[in-house]
This record gives sequence, C-alpha cells and structure tokens, in this order.
Amino acid sequence: MNIIKRSIALQSSVRQLTRAGESYRLAKGVARSGNEDGPLHDLPDFHFADGRPTPVTEKQQKWMKTRENQQNILNRIKAEVEAERQVVIDQIQSQQEKIVQSITKRKEKKKKENDLFSTEKKE
Repeated sequence: MNIIKRSIALQSSVRQLTRAGESYRLAKGVARSGNEDGPLHDLPDFHFADGRPTPVTEKQQKWMKTRENQQNILNRIKAEVEAERQVVIDQIQSQQEKIVQSITKRKEKKKKENDLFSTEKKE
C-alpha cells in the first residue's frame, strides 16, 4: 500500500514539474509552453539543396488553418465593433443636432419676446 501512495505522490510532483513556468508565460501573454508556436511549427523540417519548396506537413496545415480561423474571427469581431462604434457615433451626432436645434429655437423665441417687449416700451 505504501508503494502506491509513493507512486501517486511522485506522479503529482512530476506533473507539477512539467508545468514549471506555465503561469509565468501565461501572465506574460505568450503560449503556455515554449513549443506551441514559433519557427518550429511554422518552418519546414528540412529543405532541398536545389531550392524546391518542401511539402507542407499535416501539422503545419493544421496550424495554418487554425491561425487563419483565428484571424477570420478577429476580423469579424473587429468589423462588428467598428459597425457598432459607427452606430453610437451617429446616435451621438443626432442627439447633438437635436440639442443645437432646441437651443436655437429657444434663442429665437427669447429674441422675439425681447423684440416684442422692447417695441412696446418705445411707443
């Protein structure tokens, strides 16, 4: 029984050791492990001496498709935000126009009242 407890304790400590630095990398805004992204995933594993392009592996295709999907999602979100931003700007401008119109109407009304009362005093 003691052997089983030791193996479980050893497995949990090994699991923690393999995740060393993960929280630091996540706090810095990079991938959780050092090998998830970068040139090892992007670049081919070898090259031909005569300059022919290397075939793209399935893993590389998967990464390219994943990045393309992420970019598409970000572009859609950005377009939605921009459209919503424009709607809000239009609403603000219409409110400002209404305020300006009401102010000018009040000023005109006040001016008419002042003109009316000022003419009565003159007579």
